[in-house]
Amino acid sequence: MIKRNFYLLWGSQVISNIADIVYLMAVISFVFGTTHSLLTTVIVPLIRFGSQTISGLIFPVVVSRFKLANILIFAQFSQFAIFSCFMFFYLLNQSIPLALMFSLIFFISFFDGWVKPCRNSLLPRIVSKEELVRANGLVSTSDQIIKCSSWAFSGVLVIMLGTFNSMIIVLASLFIATILASLIKDKSEQDNKSYDSKWKQAAEGWKTSFRDKRIRTVFIVDAIDTIGGTAWLGAFVLAFCVQVLHKDESWWGLANGSFFAGSIIGGLLVVSVSNYFNNKKFPFMLWGLAIYAVIAGAFAFNGNPFVAIALMFIMGPPLQVTAVIRRTLIQENAEKDKLPKVMACLEVINNVVFSASLLSLGWVADTFGIQTIYAIASLVTLGSVVIGITSRSNFAEQKTKSLQSEAVRY
Repeated sequence: MIKRNFYLLWGSQVISNIADIVYLMAVISFVFGTTHSLLTTVIVPLIRFGSQTISGLIFPVVVSRFKLANILIFAQFSQFAIFSCFMFFYLLNQSIPLALMFSLIFFISFFDGWVKPCRNSLLPRIVSKEELVRANGLVSTSDQIIKCSSWAFSGVLVIMLGTFNSMIIVLASLFIATILASLIKDKSEQDNKSYDSKWKQAAEGWKTSFRDKRIRTVFIVDAIDTIGGTAWLGAFVLAFCVQVLHKDESWWGLANGSFFAGSIIGGLLVVSVSNYFNNKKFPFMLWGLAIYAVIAGAFAFNGNPFVAIALMFIMGPPLQVTAVIRRTLIQENAEKDKLPKVMACLEVINNVVFSASLLSLGWVADTFGIQTIYAIASLVTLGSVVIGITSRSNFAEQKTKSLQSEAVRY
């Protein structure tokens, strides 16, 4: 049974995610409106990813010294405090230097980089193992709904209310998220203070991630999926709609909407039949990746706009299922005290791989055509399926041990 602590954590993250998207939209609008430079505006996501990468590298040291729930509260409160100081400065000066805006992005992103590992590590502590897939499905589905609705309406909100009033909404949301996080009680957590050297603490998550065969396999599959997933970034999809489908921006919006709708359905599917996935997680993950690879390959060589929209829609469910299962597999296979460090390592890898893939696929699209990157997405995903098949014995061994422990219990 999913209990009160989960709903507090879930609510805190839902509100925090809404604040994050509105704040990003307001910041991007401000930077572009001030500089009228697309190159300067692109610096915003680069600062964000760079800051979160640094944050992820430092997180293992922090989690070795403080309780996980306290780190989450501190990270949420720090974002609120930084944003409050920023708003106070604006009220006094009625202007914001660009350097201060970039500093705001860096520090907000730095503490935001602690929130996701905290959330993913707290979930298995406050939810029973039988409910873990369902809990991850609920979190993942809500993330997709927020992304879909917030990116659609936050732009309108910023235009209607203006940047400053939008920032007030962000500030209020961060305050509520902090209050909800402070109410979470993790009774399973003991004093986690470690007196090892900082280098040893920082390296512990990496050692665990690459020594454990099951976690290493999921990490590799996740990194490869990130490479393929970069192809579905808005700018690439827009280029595909214009250059291949010969349609305008309205079809770009329709394509994104159909993908998010499919992802939401996939999340609801996981939630509704979570018990069915419990003993078959790894095979379902491989099947989901294989289906996605076939759809991505079909998308790459399709020129019909209606078929493209349909493919974007049916791509959502398998992607969502595989994402939820990967997260659950890591939560189940990492030791409780090492899980936060493992999750932080995963975020660092994803940020680095995403940034590198963004630059690489951008060059490939300009040099060989936009369709090429979707063919690459299909091929690399098939590669992850092959890696998964060769490693399936590790997860079969895990299932056997799980069944044996259940037999002993009864």
